[in-house]
Amino acid sequence: MDATLKVGIVGFGGAGIAQFTHFSNICGSEVVAVFDPHESGINRAKSMAPAVLVTDDLEKFMAAGVNTIAVCSPDKTHADYVVAALEAGKHVVCEKPLTDSLDGCRRILNAEAKAKGVVAAVQHQMRFLPVHQEMKRIIKSGRLGRLSYIEGYYVHNLTRRASLYDDWRFRDNATPLVYSGCHFVDLLRWLLGEEVEEVTGMANNIAFPEYPESDMNVLLFRFKSGVIGKVVVAFGAGRPQDHSVRIYGSEMSIENNLLFSKDGNFEVFARPHLPRDESPKCNSKSPSFSIRGHGYKASFNQYRTYWRARLIETLMHWKSNDSEYGVSSYPIRLYPHRLAVRSSLENVVKTIQGRERLECSLKDSSRTVATCLAGVEAYRTGKTVKVSNYWLPELD
Repeated sequence: MDATLKVGIVGFGGAGIAQFTHFSNICGSEVVAVFDPHESGINRAKSMAPAVLVTDDLEKFMAAGVNTIAVCSPDKTHADYVVAALEAGKHVVCEKPLTDSLDGCRRILNAEAKAKGVVAAVQHQMRFLPVHQEMKRIIKSGRLGRLSYIEGYYVHNLTRRASLYDDWRFRDNATPLVYSGCHFVDLLRWLLGEEVEEVTGMANNIAFPEYPESDMNVLLFRFKSGVIGKVVVAFGAGRPQDHSVRIYGSEMSIENNLLFSKDGNFEVFARPHLPRDESPKCNSKSPSFSIRGHGYKASFNQYRTYWRARLIETLMHWKSNDSEYGVSSYPIRLYPHRLAVRSSLENVVKTIQGRERLECSLKDSSRTVATCLAGVEAYRTGKTVKVSNYWLPELD
């Protein structure tokens, strides 16, 4: 096989555009084909990627020399395309969620079991945020003591984006918990390294009433160790994105990038990242496309944010005689989305090349789907739901 990954992208909406940009600039990968069954997606792809094959014919797409397929289509179609890629012997990386049903998980896992020599991954980029990776290291170190509580917030106003490229979320009644909340269900599972036993929750449809499903989901989880977890998913809240994480331990606790001790002291364990070179390094044939905010202006903003954060940290460490008004949070949001997505896709490329270990497998992501589906039943019925009701034998 050619050392360069020949990537084909399925679906050219927001996720497809982003992955096209990243794969075109990742060393060892080259986008050679785009498939989209809709005219709008075809037109976008032809405009942005005039040098690659763009088609609405899946057979033609599969025969275009691709050896790696990125599935960026609507959630309900993920299973069909992932199975088709595996049956064709292609490596595959699927946008989150892996699928929106247990039947989809079962079909995908059965196809993977028959596909030999392929790498199959799910793009859960929250695992690749530097702040989250440091959280996991701190948890594993035991510094927090006995864990009792963990929570994550996926607050992202999608009132415009929900139908920016396609109205599939409206057509499919896509629930926020599965479509986006899976980010934090997956993240909490990954941080703790254990599974959820039962879920309870509530939902409403107040902030975004035009949406056909709920736009606010609040879920409580009981993990097998007894740790209580919470995930809040909000589609219509009138505020910028919030991806806060809190973890309480008997000795120390985490709030985003702050590690607190019992005496009120704290340390900053992650900061806004400095710019890194994201230009093509070894694939000179790949076109270089701009990502939102990419380039000189983005680099300047990253430096400015970094040094502003360091100044604020200096002020935060000034001691006050009145500890009641001590520091309780960090004022700068740490969510370098582009860096996280890029890192997650680089992990897939390097795993295929045999240089890294895969971070998020199909089976692991299926466990997140099962947990989310239990949560959907919980908020729709008002009952506490056992995750074992959604646990496939293939997940053990």
